[in-house]
Amino acid sequence: MDMKRYSRQIVLKQIGEANQKKLLEKTILIIGLGGTGSAAAEMFSRLGVKKLILVDRDRIEITNLHRQILYDMDDLKEYKAETAAKKLQKINPDVEVEFHNSAFDSSLAYMVNSADLVFDGTDNMTTRFIINDACDKYGIPWVFTSAIEMYGEFKAIIPGKTSCYACFNSEPAELPSCEVTGVLNTVPALIASYGVNLAVKILLDYGIDGSIYFIDAFNFEINKINVERNSKCRCCHDKDYKYLGKEYSGIGKSILL
Repeated sequence: MDMKRYSRQIVLKQIGEANQKKLLEKTILIIGLGGTGSAAAEMFSRLGVKKLILVDRDRIEITNLHRQILYDMDDLKEYKAETAAKKLQKINPDVEVEFHNSAFDSSLAYMVNSADLVFDGTDNMTTRFIINDACDKYGIPWVFTSAIEMYGEFKAIIPGKTSCYACFNSEPAELPSCEVTGVLNTVPALIASYGVNLAVKILLDYGIDGSIYFIDAFNFEINKINVERNSKCRCCHDKDYKYLGKEYSGIGKSILL
């Protein structure tokens, strides 16, 4: 491995050679290879990690191409996860890439335990509840992201330290989709950048709070709300991992950014 590839990061006081070596030992599970997930996957590959695990059942459509910057016209009708894996291996051959052309449901929850961090690239609350339950069960941190219209949000969820997704969401709800409400092509990449930056801080043990960050990309505004742990939370307090049950296996097509 040629460490010169990472020289512009290594000179940063927040990274340095020691922290770069830490990153090179990390495995990242990315669920959803749409706008945020595919951009994040490329960033993690260039950042320098040990392994990426990619999960997405969708195929590439022409309507994806305005915002899903890892793909091009030659990739139409191909699986996102498989296509992303091939491209990422060209970008950085030193990063091992594993892919799964499938939806992430409770039958795949065990995969969380193979990762040092999970990156959420979905816009499906049921899938997020599965991720949340699995991460809490196995003690794995994850980064929640969302992008729609001109807006985005992101949050670090660290079991035992921050509020979890179920602390502020009780049941899955129907969320707006890009197909209906649209999304500016800059927003998913912007949120992916913030999300990966947050992931780096988690992986390198920098201090993280439980805040949700809200971005208004069009008006260049960022706000945050601190979300405390819920003492009555089904998941992180009661350890009721209902979304890991068989009824959430084979749940069908995820909605991916």
